[in-house]
Amino acid sequence: MKQEISEEQRKSGILTGAVIALLLLALPVAVWLDLTDLSKTALRRQAADLNSVITSVRSYYASNVVGRILANPDGTTRVVHNYESVPGAIPIPATLSLELGRVIGAQQENIAYRFVSDFPFQNRAAHQLDKFEKDALDALRKDPEQKIVETETSLFSDKVRLVAPVTMGPACVSCHNSHPESPKKDWKVGDVRGIQEVIIAQPIAANIFSFKFLLAYFLIAAGCGLSFLSLQRRQAGRIKGMNKELESANDFLASLSMKISRYIPPQVYKSIFSGQKDVTIHTERKKLTIFFSDIQNFTATAERLQPELLTQLLNEYFTEMSAIAHEYGGTID
Repeated sequence: MKQEISEEQRKSGILTGAVIALLLLALPVAVWLDLTDLSKTALRRQAADLNSVITSVRSYYASNVVGRILANPDGTTRVVHNYESVPGAIPIPATLSLELGRVIGAQQENIAYRFVSDFPFQNRAAHQLDKFEKDALDALRKDPEQKIVETETSLFSDKVRLVAPVTMGPACVSCHNSHPESPKKDWKVGDVRGIQEVIIAQPIAANIFSFKFLLAYFLIAAGCGLSFLSLQRRQAGRIKGMNKELESANDFLASLSMKISRYIPPQVYKSIFSGQKDVTIHTERKKLTIFFSDIQNFTATAERLQPELLTQLLNEYFTEMSAIAHEYGGTID
């Protein structure tokens, strides 16, 4: 039994070591596969988003710029902010940015574009700026060269907001300072009129499921770990049962040893249970001294004494006689 258990444990140890080594080698492979797949997914998503943005811009340009010019019968073209009410007119850059923001936001699920200012023309609705946009606008008016980016992380998605300044050029200054609907007449070249903001959101779940190879690796590792724990638990149960059997056998041998020790001399008892003396049955010639002992008038004494006193007398007698016999290596029958 001991050899079988030892061999089984050895095979189990070799198998466990091989599985652990295989899992350790598989981890970098799974990470590399996931990173490759994640890179491909990100590139495909960026390509799809860029294609959608370009398509939206082209469609807007075709209908609101080229289409309006071709539809003008006299061939004259004007660039105004209220181009929709002027035949053949096309939008100014600010109006173009505002309308592109609406077009891109309507076409994209995870990309938004905002072109906002705290100085809109009087015929336009006021832009609603949140605290981040207001702080960014104030910071850019102090230093237009800085880059302002905010990252928001929640339980289900990540979002990046990038803000860039909209600065006034010579043509813009001339137009805004002379336009009757402009709320500010003292613009200078280089002033920050507003901001343009790109907002990109990405669901976390999409990134989590991109790591399919790594998730599969962890599932396999968890399965192997549970199998290993189950094997160890089963072996522990077997060892526990064997220990109980050994304890029972030890208790039996100890009880048997105590009983045998009562009938043989201590020297013989120690030599047998220490392995110095063989217990097999064999013939051996020796000179023996046999001593017979009897108590004088024991019958009459036994009839006269009470059982308790008689037992005490016998115990005292046998104790003294046994001590003498054991001192000389004798056996008591």
